[in-house]
Amino acid sequence: MALNDLTKATREVREFAKVGLRDESAGRRFRLLERSTVLRELPAVQAAGGDSTAQFAYLAQAIVDAIDQIDAADGSAGANRIDGRTSGHGEAQALRHLFGLTEAARWKTWRLRQELAAASLHVSWGHFRHHPQESLLSAVAERLLASVRSGNNETKEHLASGTPIFRAYSTQQDIESAVTSYIANERPTTALMLELSAATVQPILLALRDVGATVRLLVCHPEIASAEWQKARIRGSLAQMLRGDFANYQELDLGLYRVQPSLRGRCIGNIVTVGWYTHRDNQRQPPETPDAAEVWGHDNAMVAGYTDTPDGEILASWFTREFDRLWSHRLTCKDGQARLALKL
Repeated sequence: MALNDLTKATREVREFAKVGLRDESAGRRFRLLERSTVLRELPAVQAAGGDSTAQFAYLAQAIVDAIDQIDAADGSAGANRIDGRTSGHGEAQALRHLFGLTEAARWKTWRLRQELAAASLHVSWGHFRHHPQESLLSAVAERLLASVRSGNNETKEHLASGTPIFRAYSTQQDIESAVTSYIANERPTTALMLELSAATVQPILLALRDVGATVRLLVCHPEIASAEWQKARIRGSLAQMLRGDFANYQELDLGLYRVQPSLRGRCIGNIVTVGWYTHRDNQRQPPETPDAAEVWGHDNAMVAGYTDTPDGEILASWFTREFDRLWSHRLTCKDGQARLALKL
C-alpha cells in the first residue's frame, strides 16, 4: 500500500467524518464523492454502480464495517496500534462518536462529536484533534484500503476456464467477470437469477441478452425494502433496464417477490452461483426508524460450481427448487403485474 494513498484516503475519510456520514443533499453527496479520488475507487463503492446515493451508502457502510473490525481487534495479536495503544473498544467508540453513529453524537456538530470522542479516550479536545483523531482516521483508511487487495484473481480465472470446480468468492465483484466471460464463451440458452435489485447485475444481464438467452429474473418488490434509498434503487434500476437495454427483449420474464430477501443466486447454463442477503444495522439512523434496517449482499461471499459435477448438481437442484417456489409464490408479481406495480 502506497503511503501517499493512505494519506489521501485518511484526508478523505476525515471529510466524511465531518458530515457525520449524513447524506443530506445530492449536491453535498456529489461534491464529497468527486473529491474522494481514492475512496470512490474502493471495491465497495464500485459495486454500487453509477448511482451517487448508493455510492454514498455503500461507502458509509464500508466505514462502519472498518470501525467494527477495529472494535473486534481489541487486543488481539494482529491489532493495529493507535496513538501508542492497541486498537479496541475505546478507539472504536471514539470513532463511532466522531462519525455520529451513537445516540449521543447523532446530528451533533463536528466540534461536539470531537469532544465526545475525546472524552471516550479520556483526553482533552485540544489534544484529541491534533493526534489521536488522525491516528483513528488513518486506521479506518487502512482498513478500507485493505479491501482493494482482498480480491482473488486466481478464482476469477478458474470459473471461466471450464475446469470442473466448486469455489467460494469473497464478493459479487470477484465473480462477475468470470460469469460474463463464461456467458460470452459458452453462450448459455437459459438463466435463472434471484436478486435484490437489478442495479449491480447489469453486466451479467447484458451478456445474457447479447447471446439471446431466456432469462427469468426475480427481484425484490420495492415496497418490501425497508430503507428508502434501497426502494428507489430497485425502482430506478428496473425502470432503466425495462425502458432501455431490455425494452424490446422478449426473452426476459420479470418477477417481483414480496418476502424478505435472504437467498441470492444464478443458474446460468451449466454454472450455478449462490450467496446470501444479510440484514445490517444502519448506525447512521436512530434504531426506531425503518431506515435503521438495511439488506446487503454485494460484499457477502458466494459459492460457485458446475452443474455437471456432483457438488454443483446438489447446489443447482436446491437453488432451482427454491427459485421455483418463490416464482410461484402467491405474493409474487410476474411480468405484466410486475410492470404495473412498477408503473411502467
